[in-house]
Amino acid sequence: ARLQDLQDGEPRMNYSSDVSLDSLKTAHFIGIGGIGMSGIAIVLAEMGYRVSGSDLELGDLTRKIGRLGGEIFEGHKAGNLSKDVSLVVYSSAISNDNPEFAEARKRKIPVLHRSEILAELFNKKKGIAVTGTHGKTTTTSLISVMLEKCGLDPAIVVGGEIDLFNGNAKSGKGKYFVAEADESDGSFTNFKPFYSVITNVEMEHMDYYKTIDDVKSAYRSFARNLKRGGTLFYNKDDSHISEILQDFAAARKSFGFGKDADIYPVDIEMNGFSTSFRCMYMGKLLGRVNLKLPGKHNVMNALAVILVGLEIGLDFRDIVDSIKDFSGAKRRFQLRACNHEVMLIDDYAHHPTEIRAVLDACRSWKDKRLVVIFQPHRYSRTKFLADEFGKCFEKADKLILTDIYAASEKAIKDISVKNIYDRVKANGLRDVVMLKKEKIAQHIKQLKKEGDMIVVMGAGDIKKVADDLHRELIMESVTSEGLLTSFRKIVKGEVRPRESLARHSSFRIGGPADIWVEPRDASDLRRVLAFSRERNIPTFVIGNGSNLLVGDNGFRGIVINLGSALFKKIKIAGTRITVGGGYSLPKLVNVACGKGLGGLESMVGIPGTIGGAIYMNAGGYTNPIYRNIGDLVISLKVMDYSGKVKVLKKEEIPFSYRTSGLDSYIILEAVLGFQKSSSKTLLQSSYKFLNMKKEKQVLDMPSAGCVFKNPKDFQFTCGQMIDMLGLKGKRIGGAEVSEKHANFIINRDCASAKDVTALIDFVRERVMKNYDIPLELEIKVI
Repeated sequence: ARLQDLQDGEPRMNYSSDVSLDSLKTAHFIGIGGIGMSGIAIVLAEMGYRVSGSDLELGDLTRKIGRLGGEIFEGHKAGNLSKDVSLVVYSSAISNDNPEFAEARKRKIPVLHRSEILAELFNKKKGIAVTGTHGKTTTTSLISVMLEKCGLDPAIVVGGEIDLFNGNAKSGKGKYFVAEADESDGSFTNFKPFYSVITNVEMEHMDYYKTIDDVKSAYRSFARNLKRGGTLFYNKDDSHISEILQDFAAARKSFGFGKDADIYPVDIEMNGFSTSFRCMYMGKLLGRVNLKLPGKHNVMNALAVILVGLEIGLDFRDIVDSIKDFSGAKRRFQLRACNHEVMLIDDYAHHPTEIRAVLDACRSWKDKRLVVIFQPHRYSRTKFLADEFGKCFEKADKLILTDIYAASEKAIKDISVKNIYDRVKANGLRDVVMLKKEKIAQHIKQLKKEGDMIVVMGAGDIKKVADDLHRELIMESVTSEGLLTSFRKIVKGEVRPRESLARHSSFRIGGPADIWVEPRDASDLRRVLAFSRERNIPTFVIGNGSNLLVGDNGFRGIVINLGSALFKKIKIAGTRITVGGGYSLPKLVNVACGKGLGGLESMVGIPGTIGGAIYMNAGGYTNPIYRNIGDLVISLKVMDYSGKVKVLKKEEIPFSYRTSGLDSYIILEAVLGFQKSSSKTLLQSSYKFLNMKKEKQVLDMPSAGCVFKNPKDFQFTCGQMIDMLGLKGKRIGGAEVSEKHANFIINRDCASAKDVTALIDFVRERVMKNYDIPLELEIKVI
């Protein structure tokens, strides 16, 4: 079955047998920031294909695609499609009046739904497809983690972000491809898996399916797409699945809570975030399974994963060891904060069955008052499932409802959050209110008390409420005397509360950090990271504070600076220099030139640390007379945020324009390779470069260096565009566009971060209006 061919009376796709990975030049994704779209884009980019895309809002996933070489646009417009785009990819959320969609039709560029390009990638490998009304993301994530930790290097595309993969996708070199098969629009029938998992089947996605028979028909088609020799794994306890598989002739195995399933649990124990059970398979006891996931629904997910692992030949002990530390994808019962007063949980649940499962898991904490915040998702779901929504919140002590998130739907007359409110009240829950999203955080601040568990649920933009509450709770936690005392007990280096970040920034702007820490050594840094990770406290690593704009309220969390002596060691051996991440770049330039080691002299005047310079791939980049520091890197010693240390070789580091792709790491030490030369010649060269920079750049006023990245393949630089628009000298508050170099914003007169961001927005707006180019920030804003 294909997707609906028509929307608003116009064809949705240009089907073309000529479209294949072999002929693909550049794939452009409309809505590239979406969880499904970004995953495919990441896989293609990692495979070496050219990728571009646009979205209304950019975030961590679009930044990751950019670091992989993708071209990302903020906002939708026809000009985002370059001349060499050979395929446009869209999701069901994109409407026919999207300007990029219209441009693709005008230029007769093949247009495919995201499921079709994913299916082409997926079907080339031994595919493991996971589908179902609930539990898809967690089950897909667990299978992906299992295969990765068992050394099978799978390709994956998941509907959630996983810490192990620093995102939602990866292009593995192994034979398996694990994908979450989205049933919401029927597109999962494009998959031809070798292994299929169906977690459960319920009436859902009423904007696409009209009856439960339509739903079952789609799942039946999905099941029959199984490749010859493959196996389907299914929920034995689900009556709809049993009906779907009545005439299913291929191999199948079942998971469930009853003894009639091929695999089932006994002696289930639940304690907070921990769940354990003994696993029975084909009537034999395999052993105990320990999970860092709460709730009986996650027992069912784990059973499906174990069944897949056993089928592909993995040892039971290897399977359970690989999944024992997995604590969930983002927004799947995600612990956002837990201070001495309140626990904050963020979850994607938006269907009554999912909500009931989450609240059942919450009751593992029997002594906590349960405060639930819920945003309905789609008018059609609210209309058809209003009665079920009315019954599913019975375990909540307090319920806060907010307006429906429409997604791509138009409003339905007489359908609103009030429909759910009325049915909840009718079912006996008296403590329920309706509030606008903007008022929820303040309401929670007033009503919360010690021992509360606050659960934020929904699939729309309710995450912003969770983010607001997270910031509020973290601020309360980090500034408490008890936490600071505990932190000082475990950290050997220097610790300072409420440290002004303005004095640590070349911009001389910004509020304080809740905690400033300079770890003594790598072991101390590992303790800092463990402390912040266990308490969900945000961290930020700062060097010399160049290329940085700190907000007026500072940073709510722990700021780490590698300022101790052990991070500033330097060793010279022949033409190689091994240097700590906290070492000063200007100082290294002088040392190298003085020792007759060439390569860094063009970086004179860049006021960063070695770690910061490598992270930003500082240098001249496209100017042939300048070098980039990434050119000199031989290897790096890095620590990831779990505290693991590894050595990365040059070829493993994706250096590109103003980025290194090292967001997941802290740079501890670098080995740099130089060319032997005359120290006199190198010193003269560095003086020459410094004088050139003094002429063209702003080195004598507080600034963060160049504010915007130069646009790719455009005849003018950012500085030239801003200059031609007559914006030199433009001021907002104490911030000013430099008269010397228009891509510099200077702190002319006690500027605030608010002044700078207002000026940045003004410049961006003028450049977009006159050149139709969205400027991307080169500086980091925290």
